[in-house]
Amino acid sequence: MTTHSSGDSDAGKSTKKKAPAPRTSRKRAPARKPRTRTTKKKPDWIMGPTPQDIFSPAAFQPEPKSPEAPGIADNDRLKHLVANPDLYRVAHDVLPHREEGSAGRRSHYPPYILFIYLCAISIYRSGRKAGVTLHSEDIWKIVLDGARHHLGDTEADALPATGPQRHHWTGYRPKMLASLPRLREASRDAWIAQALAHGYLSTDRPRGCRLRPDRSQVVNGDATVVRPPSDQTEETTVDEKTGEIRHHRVDHDAGLQIEGGDRTVYGKKIVSQSVRKAGIAHSRIILNVDAARHRSPEEDPNREEEASVALRLSHEILDRAPGVLAFVQDTVWRGKHRTPLIARGAIVFTRQHDGATPRALKQYTYRPHCSHDVYSATGRACERLITVDGQTLYNPLPVRDLPTRKGTKSWRFYHLVEIPCPHGPHHELIPVYETHEDRAPDPRTQRPRFNRTEHLRQIPPATDYGARYLGFRQDSESLHSTLDFTHHDKRVPAYGTDGALLVFIGLAWVINSIARARAQPPPE
Repeated sequence: MTTHSSGDSDAGKSTKKKAPAPRTSRKRAPARKPRTRTTKKKPDWIMGPTPQDIFSPAAFQPEPKSPEAPGIADNDRLKHLVANPDLYRVAHDVLPHREEGSAGRRSHYPPYILFIYLCAISIYRSGRKAGVTLHSEDIWKIVLDGARHHLGDTEADALPATGPQRHHWTGYRPKMLASLPRLREASRDAWIAQALAHGYLSTDRPRGCRLRPDRSQVVNGDATVVRPPSDQTEETTVDEKTGEIRHHRVDHDAGLQIEGGDRTVYGKKIVSQSVRKAGIAHSRIILNVDAARHRSPEEDPNREEEASVALRLSHEILDRAPGVLAFVQDTVWRGKHRTPLIARGAIVFTRQHDGATPRALKQYTYRPHCSHDVYSATGRACERLITVDGQTLYNPLPVRDLPTRKGTKSWRFYHLVEIPCPHGPHHELIPVYETHEDRAPDPRTQRPRFNRTEHLRQIPPATDYGARYLGFRQDSESLHSTLDFTHHDKRVPAYGTDGALLVFIGLAWVINSIARARAQPPPE
């Protein structure tokens, strides 16, 4: 049982040497710290075996392996994109355009064309390649056909004979950045509506149960560090050999980030949440996305941490899709983040944080010489025992049911546990939501008495159903890999947090448009 550098002076002008100029070396991005293998301190207690209960039933069958997704040609991705009617509606409602009769020079291309250009950056890997490709007559015809189908012949015939080039995009990009908050919100609403229309997050179709929900009812969330086009951190550097002064463009929003628990990456964080259907390739729909700023509040008043951003995005989804059964996130979520989602009736699954140590829950006494000390350990209720060699053993209690009750203000979740006893088993209801007693301040510390949702999980991680939930996180890792390999050198071609978020939104439109096309039956 285990647990777990002096340059030459102007000597020709004077025989007296001048003081050497201070050496200035070219500064590069901070070097990555070498990965060191750290040895975790073994706990002074041991964990008992996982019992067979509702979380690890005897007849449990793991998820079948999904089929490998076939590749999609870039031009086919563009066809799916321009076939999405929501793209034109969001561009018309959100993006700024010059009204007829207003002052100023008329734009060469309407906003929806430049919105398509934004999305094409993630299809053709860079803004320059997108401009070259859209300028091609054959590729431009794909866009014209999409505009003709959704906006009519008059609109399509009014478009120029060739597609936009990069200078058209760079000229309009500041206007799009100014509309970024509204663009993000309108895109989010369109994506969630698409998911509902295709049967995701539904309250009507077969949804499974909270123990084993259908995959289309589970929202997967995570954050990724997007690398800027350049790793330079100094705007001006001086070559120590030639004295040449060089000017660099610096991404002031980028910094050192920790990814994967111990890997240091230079970049900016983007948080996204998505959902997909089981066993169907290219069915992922990105539901929500936003940036998580990492600098101090003094440097960046709009700073938001990854966990709080992910929580806000989850609430935005629940407000529009109450059929969500579960949220899956990494360990960035702690008890205070899980609590409000549990109160709204959702299952919230994360792995158990390494720093969580056993905590006493209650001592149950039934008769003289019949008492049981129940503790929380590894996310579930356990009985504390002492082995014959004096070791502390936490024996997981079998959970026979997961009762839920909907109150006037919030949902309540319980574990119906069975406590083995020589006198016969005892059954107790243990809350796995934040109770009023937990929130009551301790007289000594003036802090809440017990962070219950930090120590007890609705679905314990070290169980069969917990492993199934954990497997859903592969969707997030796959999405982040797509983002990296979609752009050259795994760098998002945009400076600043807002610029990176804008490119990510364009990528999300491409992915969701593919899911939309694959979900519709092919024409006869």
